[in-house]
Amino acid sequence: MDEKLASEIARRLFITPARKIVEPSRAEIVKSAKMYLAMKQLMADAKAQAIAVNCLGGIPIQILGYPCLGFAQLCDEGFVGACEADLDSTLTMLLFAYAFQKPGFITDPLFDTSKNAVIHAHCVSPTRMDGPGTPRAPFTIRTHRDDNRGASLEVAMRVAQPITCAKFIDDEAMLISTGRIIESKPRQFDDRGCRTQITVAVNGDAQKMMDNWSADMKRYRDIRTLLHRVVFYGDHTRGVHHLAGLMGFKVITEC
Repeated sequence: MDEKLASEIARRLFITPARKIVEPSRAEIVKSAKMYLAMKQLMADAKAQAIAVNCLGGIPIQILGYPCLGFAQLCDEGFVGACEADLDSTLTMLLFAYAFQKPGFITDPLFDTSKNAVIHAHCVSPTRMDGPGTPRAPFTIRTHRDDNRGASLEVAMRVAQPITCAKFIDDEAMLISTGRIIESKPRQFDDRGCRTQITVAVNGDAQKMMDNWSADMKRYRDIRTLLHRVVFYGDHTRGVHHLAGLMGFKVITEC
C-alpha cells in the first residue's frame, strides 16, 4: 500500500477527528491505515461486502499492525470488518447491515448482576453506530488492550441508547436480547478489559441470562458462540422476527 496515501488516510480518518491519542505513535496509526487500504483492496478484488481476519495471534502484528482501525472504518462505510475470524458474527453483521442499515460492535460480554446488566467490551467498534453517513461518536486512539501494541479505537457510545444484542449461530438460529446503555467506559472496569466498553441494563434477568450462557457451552460446537455477541443501536426485535419468518431460522431470546 502506498505510504503517502496511507499517511493521508491516517490523518483524515483517524488522527484529526480523534479527541486524543494516548499510546500509539503516528507511524503505528499509518500502519493501521495501510491495513485498512489492503483489506479494502482485497474486498474490491473479491467483490465482497465483508472481511474477517484471524487477527489475535493469527497474523504478524509487528509487521502488519492490528486491523482494528480498518474494521471500524469499514463498518462506518456500510461494509463489515469482523475480528478473530468470527464468521457467525460476520453473518450477523451482514444481516443487520442489509436489513436495518446498522453496523455492529462485536463484544466479549461479562455480567454485572448487581446492576442487572451486561458489560460489553472489545477493541473494535464503529464510530457511526447510527449507520453510514451519520455523525461519528467521540473516540480516542489507544493500543490494543491484550498486548498494548498496535492501534485501536476507544469509542464513547451514547448513554441511554436502546440496543439489540445478537448472534446468528450455525446458520440456524439468532440469539437475541435487548437493553439500554447505562454507562460508557464503566469506571470500575477501566483498563482491565478491552478499549470500548459499555454497560447495558438488560430487558430481563441478567442472572438467568448468565446461567443460560454457561449451558450454551454444551449446546454449540463453536466456543465463539459462547464468547462473542454483536451490539447494534436500536431495538430490532420485531425486524429480526420478520427476517426469521422470511429466511427460516429460529429466534432464541437470551434473557
